[in-house]
Amino acid sequence: MKYRAKLYLALVGTAFISSSLGYGILLYTFRDHAFEDEQTKVLTVAATTAALIDPEPLKIISKASDEKLASFIQLKELLVKARDANRRPDVYIKSLYIFKPNPVNPDQLIYVVDAEEYPPMISHAGDIDTTANAGGMIDHLEEYYSPNEFISDDLGTWLSGFAPVYDKEGNYVATIGADISIDRYLFIYKKIVELFATGFIISLLIAIIVGHYLAKRVTLSLHCLLDCVKEIGHGNLNSRSTLDTHDEFEELGTEINRMTQGLKERERLKLNFARYVSLHVMEEILKAEDVAKLEGERRKITVLFSDIRHFTELAEKLPPEQVVSLLNEYFGTMLEVIFRYNGTLDKFLGDGIMVEFGAPLDDKLQEKHAVMTAIDMQKELIKLNAKWEKENKPPIRIGIGIHTGPAIVGNIGSEKRLDYTAIGDTVNVSARLEQATKILKKSILMSEITYQALEGQIKATCLGPMILPGRKEAITIYSIDGE
Repeated sequence: MKYRAKLYLALVGTAFISSSLGYGILLYTFRDHAFEDEQTKVLTVAATTAALIDPEPLKIISKASDEKLASFIQLKELLVKARDANRRPDVYIKSLYIFKPNPVNPDQLIYVVDAEEYPPMISHAGDIDTTANAGGMIDHLEEYYSPNEFISDDLGTWLSGFAPVYDKEGNYVATIGADISIDRYLFIYKKIVELFATGFIISLLIAIIVGHYLAKRVTLSLHCLLDCVKEIGHGNLNSRSTLDTHDEFEELGTEINRMTQGLKERERLKLNFARYVSLHVMEEILKAEDVAKLEGERRKITVLFSDIRHFTELAEKLPPEQVVSLLNEYFGTMLEVIFRYNGTLDKFLGDGIMVEFGAPLDDKLQEKHAVMTAIDMQKELIKLNAKWEKENKPPIRIGIGIHTGPAIVGNIGSEKRLDYTAIGDTVNVSARLEQATKILKKSILMSEITYQALEGQIKATCLGPMILPGRKEAITIYSIDGE
């Protein structure tokens, strides 16, 4: 096979493979991120609804006759209002429902309250959950969970999210379930696939045309150089390359001409230095590869805690659906800021958020990323409050605490249930710094360790040493200037 044919096939093949991989990776990444975004939406709805539920009535409702209870009626009205409040162009909640383990058979789940509006699909109190998610939910009752699969029926395609409900003693009571429509996600994904397919075909056609042109041009230059080298090989040291392509081939032709001139000079000197042997030059290149593998659970991290001020009072004053809608919008905005700076969302703590920087992947700028996240969270909150003011919604304020130090990071729990989280004094200090924002009336507080990593990069005010609640030793804390 001629080099021209090989080059042409190589160029077109490379274009085909690279385009396939590129478009495939982009499509996979888009699908993965878009799906995670849908999961975040449905989990946010479930979590915020769970925060509004009174757990006590859930303990006594377990059969159809309990639907006559006033507490059941109130729960269903609350779920219906929360469901309707989360029906927007970007989020459409099909139904909200509550289920718990069957007191008679713990391996089964029974419905407590169902806000389904389609009569044939309404589940009554005490009905056994026979949906596709029921089998897998047994191991995820006490965690925020969204299955990585869809549920389809005559009304559309849905994605489920679940959040636990605990009583005042911290005991698990029931689980909030939410079904969100992903028809919009599937429609956009189909359009993206069509666009990618069109782009792939166009790029392949361009590669075929450009590959033919480049292969022809390269082989013409190679033929010229080959003819020149053949002449030199036959002893014609007067042969010269005449390429004028203004590229590497022309440079190669120039070097061949210089080589030919050198050969002519060597031929003249050959007789005089025939008794001498050329010097032997040894060159040695040492190449060392250092493959770093990150293992172990103990590492340095920066932990950020945020919490909404006076949320309990806010929840008491506002209708539940308005609280749910407000929290959903707030959490969605805050998560965008957290992920922008490579933060890892550990968990929602009611109306609070726990975030780690530097785990699970190392981050050399974890302190800066954490502080920038806190600043941008406050900036985004200002925008949200301005928007809510126009909508006659109450503004909110948040406090943020940041601390850096060692912690145990990884999967914590038992064989039946694992939770990826961070444990250690670093977490406790960060949480207490967030609590101290209420005492000191500051929006952002960070420890001296975090500040030292950013000294000179950010303006902060030293508030001096302070004994945080629950601790014996004082630590020096700083607040962000120009909050």
